[in-house]
Amino acid sequence: MAFDDDENLPITHDTSWWHASVTFPGDVVSSEAAKFLAAALHDQRFHFLRKDSGLRLRTERPSDDLCDRLIAQQLATGWVGGIYEPEFDAFGGPEGMDVAHEVFCADSRSALFETGAPGARERCVMLLSAMIREAGLDPFEAGDVWSKLAALRPHVTPPIGRRLDRSVSAMWRLMNADATRRPDAEPGWTERVATFEKAGRRLRRLTADGRLIRGLRAVLAHHAIFAFNRAGVPAIEQAATAWLARQVAFAAWEETDVSSRRTTSMDLGLARLETTVTPVTDPAELREILVDRLIDSGRLRSPAVIDAFRTTDRHQFLPGVDTETAYKEDAVPIKHDENGEMISCISAPSIVATQLEQLGARPGEKILEGGAATGYNACLVGKVVGPHGHVWTLDIDQDLVAGAETNLAQHGTTNVTVVLADGAVGLPEHAPYDRIQFTVGAGDVPVKLLDQLAPNGRLVLPMRIRGSVSRSFAFERDGDTWKTVSCEMATFVPLRKGVCDDIYTLVPMDGEGNVRLETFSEQEVDRDAIRTVLDQKQAKIYTGVKFRQGDPWEWLYLYLASVLPNGLSRMPGQRSGFTPHFGWGSMAALDGDSLAYLTIRESEDVEGRFWEIGVVGHGPRAAELADQVVTEIRYWDKGWGNTAPEPIFHMAVGDARDKLTASEPRFVIDKTYSRLVVDWPRKG
Repeated sequence: MAFDDDENLPITHDTSWWHASVTFPGDVVSSEAAKFLAAALHDQRFHFLRKDSGLRLRTERPSDDLCDRLIAQQLATGWVGGIYEPEFDAFGGPEGMDVAHEVFCADSRSALFETGAPGARERCVMLLSAMIREAGLDPFEAGDVWSKLAALRPHVTPPIGRRLDRSVSAMWRLMNADATRRPDAEPGWTERVATFEKAGRRLRRLTADGRLIRGLRAVLAHHAIFAFNRAGVPAIEQAATAWLARQVAFAAWEETDVSSRRTTSMDLGLARLETTVTPVTDPAELREILVDRLIDSGRLRSPAVIDAFRTTDRHQFLPGVDTETAYKEDAVPIKHDENGEMISCISAPSIVATQLEQLGARPGEKILEGGAATGYNACLVGKVVGPHGHVWTLDIDQDLVAGAETNLAQHGTTNVTVVLADGAVGLPEHAPYDRIQFTVGAGDVPVKLLDQLAPNGRLVLPMRIRGSVSRSFAFERDGDTWKTVSCEMATFVPLRKGVCDDIYTLVPMDGEGNVRLETFSEQEVDRDAIRTVLDQKQAKIYTGVKFRQGDPWEWLYLYLASVLPNGLSRMPGQRSGFTPHFGWGSMAALDGDSLAYLTIRESEDVEGRFWEIGVVGHGPRAAELADQVVTEIRYWDKGWGNTAPEPIFHMAVGDARDKLTASEPRFVIDKTYSRLVVDWPRKG
């Protein structure tokens, strides 16, 4: 077997890289920060990983001054030095690690600008396919590389029918194209492709000489993980990509008349790549992509709700907002208060879909909605109930009511009425309603609405448990009490100006950074003293409780919100010394002038990679509060953890409250108007 050996495998054995973890405003490396880094590092090799919503930066020479200048120019919010530990075994040993470093450094300059950039995933597929081909793998061996990547990523629900055919066809074109002929490629693309091809040839030679200590396909899969990471491609998109690539190799291959020869001898034509490398801007296509994504994730299931999403233009309910933003998986603000805080929005598409599935509306039904906002949700519900049904949607601000009316009229909706009213009071003149839905959060059950619901009706209500932890409940009557037929974790803008409003106070932390604490009226917290708490000495304790890839946090949050005296509060933001368990921030326990927030540290055992939960306390009672939270986390892990059956919730108001009890007394949550009980069996 002959090999290309034009580089003669120079081995440099990189052993010393300066390392820092850098965080950025809003968890995003801005284009300005990327330009600054690229310019400052023009005279030396560097590489990075995107981790914890920031960068793990590695440079040939110390870059302390560079990181300080990033912060001084407000392009970064903080940095922490550390020790770089190359993954020698994962990349096949010292010589395989040398190959990896060459790829890392050559790719990092371009990838630095790619977070959120259109086509990042497609570019990665083309680069990795070039490397895989030059490594000498046949199509089935290449499929095994993608299978190994898929095994390390979240499970995805595959597309079906025409969507599957289109997706596999697009992936086949990407995997088999001549990457150097990509249309409208940015400067440096050809050199980037050459680096990946050279790496493939070097790995091929190292394998043939028996100088890799890990299988070639496993090494290539690890390169794929790092390439996608540098380009900012989310794990779920990596999983979907790997699944499609595997289909090309093992399912669709026999159906295509394709030679197994190297692609350099093939000319597929540039036009065949245009749909995969050009960003989508057509609203109809964006809408279809959104619906497909919601179906694939399991958020959309019912034919009627799916049809409503397919026939409703979300962007028409967001005048002045660019089309692409309208269809992203994110809430879009439409009104702010005098402090700049969002007080009304159109919810993220996945939240809208989840609630509509919870609502379970049927043709001909009468629906009451609290929280008109843009009118988008009411329009969807109107389509589900059809011409013989009707929706009344309420809001407390005249400008929002007028905007919703305009949006609905422009969409041609005739079975939705927008009313200026308090959602917590309802609209008794048109009762009873078959379904009542709230698209704003409540601190308690709006009792007056229960009498406006038909005997077999359903109430969908996002309600806080305690602190910032809330869930969207779908309640139905159970004799004199109520029980959930569905319950999903969700956070909504709170009710305002009504009998059941949810009084919310955001407490900004003094000092550097933008950390702030979400508090509510029932929490016992010294809001003036807590502002300086992060400047006080910390107490850090690790629990020994491990979370692995894909483990949900919602059940730990629910438990802590139920049993801690002040529930659990969101604490978003970033600053030096603040080590939250997620990039957006952390969840924190409160006690007067002290708090304790969740943190994590990464490690590996015989079962693989895991994250150990820790607690960081600040304030006069830092150590005591941190120890209390650690004790509860360990108790949860022992009795429930993530393997216990999901809980059912029961609710009662008035005299019926006394009928609700729980085997675990701390799972009884008493509010002003209602009692909520968490019926949560222990794990077997």
